[in-house]
Amino acid sequence: MNLRQSVKSALALISRRDRRILVLLIGIQAGVSLLDLVAIALLGIVVALSTSAVTGDTPTFVLTLLERVGLENTEPLTLSLFLALSAASLLVTKSIISFFLTRITLRFLANRQAMVSGKLAADLLSRPLLFIERRSSQETAYALTSGVNATILGVLGNAVMIVSELTLVVILVVGLAAVDVLVTLFTILFFVLIGFLLHKILANWAGTLGAQVSQVEVASFASVQEVVRTYREVSVVGRRSMYVDRFRGLRWQAALVQADLQIMSQVSKYAFEVALVFGGGLLAISQLLTRDAAAALSVIVVFLAAASRMMPSLLRMQSSSLNIRTSAGVAELTLSLAKDLEEERIEGPKRIILDSETRQRVESGLRDGHSGFVAEVRLENVGLSYPNASTPAVSKITLNINLGTSLALVGSTGAGKSTLADLILGVLEPDTGTVTIGGDEPSLAIARSPGAITYVPQDIALVNGTIRDNVALGLPADLVLDHLIWEALERAQLAAFLTMQRDGLDTVIGEHGMRLSGGQRQRLGLARAFYTRPKLIILDEATSALDAETEQAVSQALEALEGDVTLIIIAHRLATIMHCDQVAYLDQGCLAALGTFDEVRGMAPDFDRHAQLLGL
Repeated sequence: MNLRQSVKSALALISRRDRRILVLLIGIQAGVSLLDLVAIALLGIVVALSTSAVTGDTPTFVLTLLERVGLENTEPLTLSLFLALSAASLLVTKSIISFFLTRITLRFLANRQAMVSGKLAADLLSRPLLFIERRSSQETAYALTSGVNATILGVLGNAVMIVSELTLVVILVVGLAAVDVLVTLFTILFFVLIGFLLHKILANWAGTLGAQVSQVEVASFASVQEVVRTYREVSVVGRRSMYVDRFRGLRWQAALVQADLQIMSQVSKYAFEVALVFGGGLLAISQLLTRDAAAALSVIVVFLAAASRMMPSLLRMQSSSLNIRTSAGVAELTLSLAKDLEEERIEGPKRIILDSETRQRVESGLRDGHSGFVAEVRLENVGLSYPNASTPAVSKITLNINLGTSLALVGSTGAGKSTLADLILGVLEPDTGTVTIGGDEPSLAIARSPGAITYVPQDIALVNGTIRDNVALGLPADLVLDHLIWEALERAQLAAFLTMQRDGLDTVIGEHGMRLSGGQRQRLGLARAFYTRPKLIILDEATSALDAETEQAVSQALEALEGDVTLIIIAHRLATIMHCDQVAYLDQGCLAALGTFDEVRGMAPDFDRHAQLLGL
């Protein structure tokens, strides 16, 4: 992606109003640059006056200018001192104003950066699961954080810097042209040639380094997460040193890339410094050979004064151009994510709405238990195929799950049970057919009554925090009610364990719940589901890690909810679903049998054989 495309893609992430504000800030910077032009012109007059005091020959353009402002009779030394002080004051004032304008611009972009991260996160989390799973968790996290930083501050921030500095250079060039056209042409050609050569040498290098930064960082994150999550397995087979070697190698690559970035950022500075010496020398020789001393010195001083202001600008432009190249490589994951989100834009209730109304609905659900929510699930001719799959994951499934009843989903591994649960939850969208909860699409039902539907997977996702943090996952502190947490823990058969812990609800469980047993993690997941006082609970092998006694107690707690709460249970352990109102037996994505436990045994020989093996 070239520089122009990078800037255009980054601008597309901010609003039209924000783009207008950026243009305004650039315009103000351009206006302030006029102070440089005036200051340099004053310095040229000072040199001319100083030279005339020695030679007695004042340039005609200086005399004409002084006559126009009524200063032709002022003593030359006094006038020179006054003009020199005025020029210095203008240069200092311009630098101070530019500093504050730059500060305002960068803070503005930093705020936009936070808004873009939030917007992308909201758009992403409103999409179906298959869309989210296109990227690894490390790539997604990087795209929403470091990638956004590179896009807004790295690309846009440096683009604003280039435009501001380019404006200053153009103004100074116009000023030089008023003094001497040939000198101006020499200056332009000289610095443009230097800048072009540097750009050709460094641009591709910068883009390559930027891409390497994101690749190495994502790989480093993945390496650390992988070894932490599989620590027991890795330790047992003696592979910890291999992970250390891999991580060390990645950080070595990262260190080399960072070193190259620092080296590259210094190349332009030294190149322009050398160029200024050679350019100034060539100009001085040509002027002294072709002009009188007074005129030559005036031109040389104006050139050096202008160059002294232009060179930092050219350096910043060159550096900003390289930074954009580097940042574009870092931002590639973010721009790719933004493009995918734009191409598959969704409207209506499927979008996440983070406002006071949602908060009120959560609070209302905790208070009155989602009164008015109708937990009736209807599936009509539902089908779904995963990308690149040769056969559908589920096909032509029709089910009616009435309010307050329980349904068990059973079948062999890969039969489509978890896919069907995901369709009911709304995290997957069917290719054919419809899924409704209380007459609404799942996403709309969730939006209207957040917390009325809960899900408990086999592998509970836990955060590195306290019991309280994990039960009330994601809720703000004022909606975390301890009495409801204890009530949920009691139902999940975990309260007795916590009463023996010194910290109670403040007990820290470690990353991924490493300080808990497998059964305790599952019970904590059940407590999380119970906390919002739901009307529809979907359990996907949610009791598989429990001992028989605890599983029986949890099953009794679930049975006590029947009549008030609708239950959908996925289980291989058939003893846990024998008392469900309905059993749906899935085979290769199709609904092979539906009825009571005993009825399904009679309709599905494989299911009956499985039950016999378990002694049922």
